[in-house]
Amino acid sequence: MKMKFDFEKRNLWKDFQNNNTKLERVLYYIIAGIVVFILLVSAIAGIAKAVNNKKNQLISDPLPTEIESLNKKNGEDMAAFTGISTIRATLLSAPDAAEENNPELLVVTPWFSYPADDTEFYEELSRKRTLITSIITYYFSSKTKQEILALSEDEIKGALLTEINGNLSLGKISQLYFTDFVFFE
Repeated sequence: MKMKFDFEKRNLWKDFQNNNTKLERVLYYIIAGIVVFILLVSAIAGIAKAVNNKKNQLISDPLPTEIESLNKKNGEDMAAFTGISTIRATLLSAPDAAEENNPELLVVTPWFSYPADDTEFYEELSRKRTLITSIITYYFSSKTKQEILALSEDEIKGALLTEINGNLSLGKISQLYFTDFVFFE
């Protein structure tokens, strides 16, 4: 006795089609959920990274281009010396640091203002650019991250100004700024 299946009478074919459509819908929902999850995680990670970078940025000084507008308000004719490029200083490891293979790094981009009409002083700053860079690098390289964070912005800038001005003969820097001041671990 042979059993004969008649797909039309039992509606098995329609059931299979309906189940396939439901299965496809479920798969689409799962894929859409995964995509939404990935986008949310990426957005949260991006926000967390931006917040973390702001935590690592210690000092927020004006940009060199802003000094001109600030000086116009004060009635001073100052220019920005930006001849010192970005400095990367490897910080000392803390005495209790467990990992010495991964030293912390501080990235700073210093600049300062000088009287706009003092070309001799500008030339001296240009000639001593390497010396100024070395002074700043040595200052930060001789400290740990905790020591730097314990100092105020004014203490850091004051110590650097004293050291830099001690090596200048044609003028003195009155204000030191940092475009970047970021710790990397």
